[in-house]
Amino acid sequence: MQSNLKTIGYSALISLLLILPFMVMEVVNRRDYDEEFPFVLFFGLWFNAFAICLILLPVVRGWRTGKHDTANPAPARKSTLLTNPNSAAVIGVALILSPVILLLLESLGWVSLDTLVNGPNPEQTYIPGLFISLALYSLPVVGGIIAARPVARTLRARGSLFAHPINLIIVVLLVSMIAYGVASLLIDQWPCFIGVPVCD
Repeated sequence: MQSNLKTIGYSALISLLLILPFMVMEVVNRRDYDEEFPFVLFFGLWFNAFAICLILLPVVRGWRTGKHDTANPAPARKSTLLTNPNSAAVIGVALILSPVILLLLESLGWVSLDTLVNGPNPEQTYIPGLFISLALYSLPVVGGIIAARPVARTLRARGSLFAHPINLIIVVLLVSMIAYGVASLLIDQWPCFIGVPVCD
């Protein structure tokens, strides 16, 4: 539990430090344009960076622990549903695909995601829809965290990074997709960060 809290804390701090330069650029370069600070944009950037750190940090820490703590091998733990590589991979894939399944159901007319997220009146802010959107986006992140656990556990025990290839592929693909989204958003918003008057 303490290790999980440390991972969350470090991930939150690292992701904040990663987006801090862009926040400073936004404030400094757009202070003369009388615009509201784009909290939603920076929350999105922070959350995506936070998600990447949550997935990768346990793997990196497991690798460092296994590399440096050769005198004290990690004790064997009982395999559970979330630490077993096969079940973790299946759960991870199921969580990652769940938003895709919802989109498929919407295309078939069985579920109305627009009403679910935007509410009955799209012109007004629908607070429950914000939480629903965040929850739907969080499902793949949780899937990536679960898929990464057996990899991190194996590395702590001084095993190979490629001992669980399915789990590793899930982690790499998911992190790559999130990183691509962050990079695309930063490229799109770069004119705003450097102070271009009309940048949207």
